[in-house]
Amino acid sequence: MSDNPEASPGLIVGGILTPILTFMVSTITCLIVLLVRSSRLSRQRAERAQLERAATMGVPMGAPMFHPGYAPPPPRVEIPAKDIRPRRRWMVVGALALPLGIVLGATAFGTGFSHHQAPEHVSQVVRGSGTTTFEVTEEQTGSLGLFSNAQSDEEYRFSCALDGAGAPRFTEKVVGFSHEEWRLVQSATFNTPGRYILTCDGPPDLEYVIADTDAAVAYDNRMLAGVGAMMLSGFAGFVVSLVLLITVGAKRGEHRRRLIREYQARAHATHQAPAQHRPV
Repeated sequence: MSDNPEASPGLIVGGILTPILTFMVSTITCLIVLLVRSSRLSRQRAERAQLERAATMGVPMGAPMFHPGYAPPPPRVEIPAKDIRPRRRWMVVGALALPLGIVLGATAFGTGFSHHQAPEHVSQVVRGSGTTTFEVTEEQTGSLGLFSNAQSDEEYRFSCALDGAGAPRFTEKVVGFSHEEWRLVQSATFNTPGRYILTCDGPPDLEYVIADTDAAVAYDNRMLAGVGAMMLSGFAGFVVSLVLLITVGAKRGEHRRRLIREYQARAHATHQAPAQHRPV
C-alpha cells in the first residue's frame, strides 16, 4: 500500500471496506428481518392466547350474536405507530450509525493518504552508470536508503554498491515507499558518519540517489494509523447500530404490548360497568 502513494485512495478504501461492509450490512439486515418477524409472531401468540382464554371461560367460539351467554371476542387492537415509544427515528439513527462510522474512518484514512513528503536527498543523482560522493552525519547513519526511478520489475537492470569506512552495505528496505518518480529500492546501513561513495551501473534512462527514509517510515505509520482508525470507526459504527436496533426494537415491542394490555383493561372495565347496573 505505501509502496505506491499515487494509487487511488478510493480503490484502496474500497478493497478494504467491501468485505467488511458486506458482512456488517448483511448482519444488520438479518437482524431487522428477525426483529420484524419476532414482533409479528409475538402479536400472533398474544391473539392466540386471548382466544384460548376466552375458550376456557366457556364462551362459545363462533356462536351467533343472539346465543345466550355469548360474548364476542375482543376486537383486534391496532396501536398507531406514532404512539409507540421510542419513536421510529431512533431506528433510523441506528441504521445510519454504521455508514457514518465508515465515512469518518474513510475520511481519516484519506487524510493520511494525501499527506506525504518527498525524501530528502543526501547524495547527488546518478544517471545511468556513474559515481558520486556524499557525507553521512551521525543522525543519518540509520535512516538512509537507495532510491531510483526504476519500477519494481526493473531492478534487474541496474546494480549499486557503497564504499567507505565501516563496510557500508545495502539491506532489505524497511518499508515500501514511492514519491513521484522516486521509489525506495533498498535501505543503506552506515556504521559511522563520514564520507561515502555510491557507484551504480545501469541503462541511461535510470537514476539513483541516496536519500532519507524518515519520510517513508512516517508515511507508512500514517497509513497503518489510517487503516486502524478506519477499521475501528467502522466497527464502532457497527456496534452502535446493532445495539440501537436491538434496544429500540425490544423497547418498542414491550411498549406496544403494554399499550395493548391497557386498552384491553379499559375495554373490559367499560364492558363490566353496564352489567353491574343491570336491573334484576
